[in-house]
Amino acid sequence: MISIITPTYNRAHLLPRMIKSVLNQSFQDWELIIMDDGSTDDTETVVKTFGDPRISYHFTENSGAADKRNKGVEFAKGDYVTLLDSDDEAKPHWLLKINKKIINGAQVVCCGMERYNEKEELIEKRLPFKYSSLYQNIEGYFLSGTFLLKRDLFTSIGGYDISLSSGHHTDFLLRLIPLLQVEGITIANVMEALIKIHGHNGAKIRNNHKAVLEGTLNILNKHEVLFKKNKEDYKNFLSVAGTNALILGERSLGKKLLAKAYLLKPLSLKSLGRLVLAYLGR
Repeated sequence: MISIITPTYNRAHLLPRMIKSVLNQSFQDWELIIMDDGSTDDTETVVKTFGDPRISYHFTENSGAADKRNKGVEFAKGDYVTLLDSDDEAKPHWLLKINKKIINGAQVVCCGMERYNEKEELIEKRLPFKYSSLYQNIEGYFLSGTFLLKRDLFTSIGGYDISLSSGHHTDFLLRLIPLLQVEGITIANVMEALIKIHGHNGAKIRNNHKAVLEGTLNILNKHEVLFKKNKEDYKNFLSVAGTNALILGERSLGKKLLAKAYLLKPLSLKSLGRLVLAYLGR
């Protein structure tokens, strides 16, 4: 059985699309665990109208998506777990094609995704790719819905770090990779876009500049040794943090972070441009 974990918060209007996409899977040996993060809308009513015994609903007080993913895995009965956000959907053969890799012995499987804007226009398609040296040049794709792994691997690294305000998938992957290396586990990839990510007007973590700044700084601190060995990624993360600091009006911090990023790669015109704009106050 494959256990699908879906955290949700006040998305009763979006949930039916996601749930229907799971019900329409050609592979039917699954369970869908919906973790309600303290919703105040009619999320529970919407979920229970489907009446499928494979769908379970759990309500707890608001504690964030990362915590709900961890708790969802605790409820999971399947040997394999995957995530699917409440505002996205899976194509009909998502689980079938992933399960073919499981049958062949895979413990971690990745697939691609398609991203749609609010007008339902396709704006991006991305398949599993080769990550940078920060991630040991692995090949895969680690977003909600695009990866599945054995439940034991998830629990072995402690799941998601709930202390982070953003960057949960990044931190999760940085902790997962060493375990895969020790265990000699390779990632199996399905080179197809099997997940559809939808744009909408609701809250998105990437638009929360405070959360992005704090999360990025915490990841840099948590994995400092690793970042210092990979200057290009270190520069990029510092630039993200610096840019968000400037947007929040924290000019001193923003300039400090962008200057540090520039010094890591002084020949980078992009880093120089960001730094100049920061000092010009733009």
